[in-house]
Amino acid sequence: MKISRLKDAALEKALLMLLRQKAQRYGEVRALRLDTSAKRFSAEIKLNGDLEPLTVSEAYYRVQKQGDQTIVIVYNAKVSKEWAQNLLDDYFREIPFKVPEFVRPLIE
Repeated sequence: MKISRLKDAALEKALLMLLRQKAQRYGEVRALRLDTSAKRFSAEIKLNGDLEPLTVSEAYYRVQKQGDQTIVIVYNAKVSKEWAQNLLDDYFREIPFKVPEFVRPLIE
């Protein structure tokens, strides 16, 4: 296995653990696939009350420093539900997330 894939796998597990905790109120993050070399990810999220999961088929990210904070900005996300895609396109073209301390070494 390539070193980059090992890094991706470690980061996927850390992010999945973090995202599952943050998304509990809305549903369950079932899967996350990360490609750090392309700075792209995909995911599957089972939203509460929905029969079909929301699939993020392609989303890109960039990492920025803001003072002592590391921020990940998600952009150009493609999702499986039309209403959600329209919402992203209209109001959330870029979504910033603060990176927790324990994840920083894997993402920087």
